[in-house]
Amino acid sequence: MSDSLRGRFAAASVTLVLLGQAALAQLTVVSIDPPINAVNRPPNASIVIDFDRAVSAATLSEVEFYGNNSGRIAGTLALENADRRLRFTPARPYFAGEKICTSMSHDLRASDGTFLRQAGYTACFRVKASPASMTFTNIGSWFTDPGNFTRIYGGQMCDFNGDDYIDMAAVSEVSADVRMFRNLADGTGSFEHVPSNIVGVDNEPSPNENADLNGDQWIDMVTCNGNGGSVSVLLGNGPATFAPSVSYPMALYPHGLALLDCDGDGDIDIVTANTGSSNLTLRKNNGDGTFGPITSFEGGGDGEYSLAAEDMNNDGIVDLVCGLRFSQLFVVHRGNGDGTFTPQPSQSAGGQTWMIACGDIDGDGKVDVSSANSFSSSGSILRGNGNGTLQAPQVVPTGGHTNATDIADLDGDGDLDWVLSSFGAQEWRLYRNDAGVFNLVTSFPSNANPACASLADIDNDGDIDMIFWTETSDEIITMENGALDSATYCYGTAVSCPCANAGLAGHGCEHSFAIGGGLLNAQGRASVANDSVALVAGGLPPTASTLFFQGDGQVAGGAGQAFGDGLRCAGGAVIRLGTRSAVNGYVGYGAGQVGDVPVSIRGAVPPSGATRFYQGWYRNAASFCSASTFNLTNGVRVTWTP
Repeated sequence: MSDSLRGRFAAASVTLVLLGQAALAQLTVVSIDPPINAVNRPPNASIVIDFDRAVSAATLSEVEFYGNNSGRIAGTLALENADRRLRFTPARPYFAGEKICTSMSHDLRASDGTFLRQAGYTACFRVKASPASMTFTNIGSWFTDPGNFTRIYGGQMCDFNGDDYIDMAAVSEVSADVRMFRNLADGTGSFEHVPSNIVGVDNEPSPNENADLNGDQWIDMVTCNGNGGSVSVLLGNGPATFAPSVSYPMALYPHGLALLDCDGDGDIDIVTANTGSSNLTLRKNNGDGTFGPITSFEGGGDGEYSLAAEDMNNDGIVDLVCGLRFSQLFVVHRGNGDGTFTPQPSQSAGGQTWMIACGDIDGDGKVDVSSANSFSSSGSILRGNGNGTLQAPQVVPTGGHTNATDIADLDGDGDLDWVLSSFGAQEWRLYRNDAGVFNLVTSFPSNANPACASLADIDNDGDIDMIFWTETSDEIITMENGALDSATYCYGTAVSCPCANAGLAGHGCEHSFAIGGGLLNAQGRASVANDSVALVAGGLPPTASTLFFQGDGQVAGGAGQAFGDGLRCAGGAVIRLGTRSAVNGYVGYGAGQVGDVPVSIRGAVPPSGATRFYQGWYRNAASFCSASTFNLTNGVRVTWTP
């Protein structure tokens, strides 16, 4: 062998040794299911993570699960496959359409003593929404503070009190506060009209996000305060309440807001886009919901105004997408996992970007960007390339100052539809996603100027509803997707349950797994001629055998009577619909369930329509409350039309 070859062989050997040492130096994620940025996953999906070596059970607290509607998600973690596989089983189903994120900090350790990479690992996916007509009915409206102008600017749609129904926290600019309106938890999508909690924040709050900032399991909020030059942190301190806010100076006129773990320590940090100082500002979480000193860095142009946190290159590290209003550009800042970011080549925004919303528009596993382009009177869609760069914008005109963009699968066909809020044109515009092409479906006129829309399943029927926030009249409008066919009744209260084993609001009586009791809702359209109804129950024991049954009357006028560990609610002439076994505490009967006879046929609902009552009876093997080993969900009242 020549000296030259010997030298190259020796160098190669050294390289292989170093690579081998590097591989041994850290615990590595081999795969995760659902994959990063996956879409249309079932509401009871387990999360399975495979590693290159055995994981230490003592450090599983470094793995967390969070939903943008659910908040911190409860469930069980189990090690499998010689401790190289981690499986998370949710205790209760996720909300339709919500974004679920798995976060692993760099303190997650392998059994051999090595740790996960310094950047940690974050992976998010979206939950499937049920098919829907994409026709909307106004089911309620009210004002934040009748007689006083608060200037509403949207808010957060979250299950703030943990009862499996989505509540709302409205943000107002002039009154500088956050107001909590709780869901009535009766399956109708109705809310209380008087706020149960009002918390003041700094001057002119606008953009807002939610997270668990201090690890106490309650949902927290952050508002970005333009004239205050700050962010306000509202820590949840109980069901649907916040502690007094704490404000932190950022820079000049912050308008964009992003929450993310930028340094892999498992804590959620805050970044703002500051149009007045034309930069980005970071404050790192101290680990307890308080925040450290400012770090500022260049945003990539003039007038940093909109901001979002997404994984734009599928590497398990969250990046920043920054919209530059005056430069009319987008710049993706790839996260380095150590609290710093690397800007990627800029792309035209298609107008003066004001707000952005991100998601996989075309189902290719890459995050795309939607933009509301303010005084350019337009909206735009930019496809992601999957490497941190964006394609040229597709622009649609709107006819007026366009201040908000929101995306969700409103027709349940598997792709994300689009809502643009036009302050100047006094309307909300709904676009259907048809194979990546957006077509205007309808516009919803307003007597005032829209602030934005929120898209969430407020009535637990599995499809996505709309909430309209009206900036200059302070009106909140709830729009139900499709027809309202059902409502829940007969709840497991401490007074009515056999052993004072109360469930959560709107649920049946509690069972031995202590997760709030079984919750039954109806999905789909209750038309005898075109039956798309499914009965779905969550919050059950993980594999509970569940019998769905129908009655033509209500027991005790709807109050129910003690039966086993629960309440019997549906009565009269009873028909058994079918028995199914729960998976991860979730089970359904009817439309969408393979082999199920339609509910109207199995229940012999007359062609002219009728009102029928439904309930789920399930096994609860433990001797929990009474001597019986069974329980029941709440009841559901369904009004069938011809």
